[in-house]
Amino acid sequence: MNSFRTKQQDFEFSPPDMKKLFILIFVLVLTTAGAQNVMIIHHAFARPGDTIAVSASIANTDRFISFQFDLPLPENVSFLTNSIHVSGRGTNHTAIGNMVGSNLLRIFSYSPNNTAFQGNSGDVVLFQLVVGNIRGEFPLILSNCIIGDSLSANILTGAENGLLSVFPLGFNDQCDKSEDQTKLTVFPNPVEDHATVSFTVAGFSEVDLILINQDGRMLVNTNLGNFEKGSYSMELPKEMIVALNPGKIYYLEMAVKSKAGQVKNEVSTVIRP
Repeated sequence: MNSFRTKQQDFEFSPPDMKKLFILIFVLVLTTAGAQNVMIIHHAFARPGDTIAVSASIANTDRFISFQFDLPLPENVSFLTNSIHVSGRGTNHTAIGNMVGSNLLRIFSYSPNNTAFQGNSGDVVLFQLVVGNIRGEFPLILSNCIIGDSLSANILTGAENGLLSVFPLGFNDQCDKSEDQTKLTVFPNPVEDHATVSFTVAGFSEVDLILINQDGRMLVNTNLGNFEKGSYSMELPKEMIVALNPGKIYYLEMAVKSKAGQVKNEVSTVIRP
């Protein structure tokens, strides 16, 4: 009888063994739950007729060697052939972009010798889109996303979509004006805690800067004073920077008035915090 009990005990987990097993299971579950490998398509801004650069990034916990995604393009937006290239996170990676059907852009990238992308965040691929005669805001929605590891497993845990913003109806386009007309730029853009606004006026004018939100509501109207013909740069008014909220899109409009107070030119540019 004692011999039988001894054999039975040989097959039982002692309390220390069970404790080690539970710890191992907990660590494995925690590691799996904590993995974050997210693909992101970034917001893009354009005017009708622009050719713009668009980027996709990956924020990863795990190492990956390849990725793929589909991007349905809005009507009158097209992919610029041969404009795709891998970012500095790649080493010997190849990126390919092709249209599938009339409006679906498919992009994939891989390493011929299974080399991993570098880093844990940042752009992985950049490409260009040609924007036609459209205005408004159009979603950039990722689909069929894959982030591949060295074993060809899809380790994707999520995706974040973007937005293509093309100047809404009612705005005058700077690109429609001749070279001797008013111009307006903001740097850096996205705007940080300060920014420089640069503009050009074609003749003696009074200049107003107007900040408008994406719903078309005026937030700030600042008079900059009178200017002779020429190009100027100055700090973007602080009250405009304070009015910017992260994740939103804004339009900065410059109204150029004649001596009689009549608005003779308006130009706009997209800014975001």
